[in-house]
Amino acid sequence: MDKTKIIAAIAIGFGVLAASGAANAYSGRVKSACKTDFYKFCPSYKPETPELRACMRAVGGNISQRCLDALADSGEIPRKYHSSQRKR
Repeated sequence: MDKTKIIAAIAIGFGVLAASGAANAYSGRVKSACKTDFYKFCPSYKPETPELRACMRAVGGNISQRCLDALADSGEIPRKYHSSQRKR
């Protein structure tokens, strides 16, 4: 699977969550696993905001393996795309 498709899958996962209203909150595991990524790539955005999600979508291919694992485990990105990235 090429990197463009992986980034698109991550973007779709974040987009679905952003559109889900009250379910817009990240899980505790995702918050913990992605905290460094949030601060590294999107430090000017507040947690639990659509702006943070948009920023994380934009950096999709640079997200850490730990964060990707948490996102896939919580169902926020499709595991099939995440698993293909691990082999690279």
